[in-house]
Amino acid sequence: MTIFIHIINQGSTMRRMTGVLSIAASAVLLAACASKSDTRTVNWQQGGKRAWVVSELDPDAPRATLRPCLANLSAADYASRHFVEVRYHHARLIHHEIAELPPGMAIKAGDEIELWPADCSAGKLSRIGKALN
Repeated sequence: MTIFIHIINQGSTMRRMTGVLSIAASAVLLAACASKSDTRTVNWQQGGKRAWVVSELDPDAPRATLRPCLANLSAADYASRHFVEVRYHHARLIHHEIAELPPGMAIKAGDEIELWPADCSAGKLSRIGKALN
């Protein structure tokens, strides 16, 4: 009888040990998730969107081919700034807009960015918040 009780107690100890190990593993995983940097997050609450760079715009493009948001700029102003075409999803649609690349930011086609979209056909430029890569 004592051997039987001893075996039951060992099983109970193993269950406790398994429970403690699973709690410890969960705590480690949660800590790892919480410590990730927020460089890949987008500020959705303030209107930010996850977007992708499609291409860089040619600074020597003919004025007649420029989109409305760029046509209002002087030739010197357009040539001194760096613009990219970006795409983002909204309500199952893919939108293409023009955004100015912030000074010092280096991105290429395919890079993910945080975008504050604006309607280029209404003469407004979208704004790039940060690179998400």
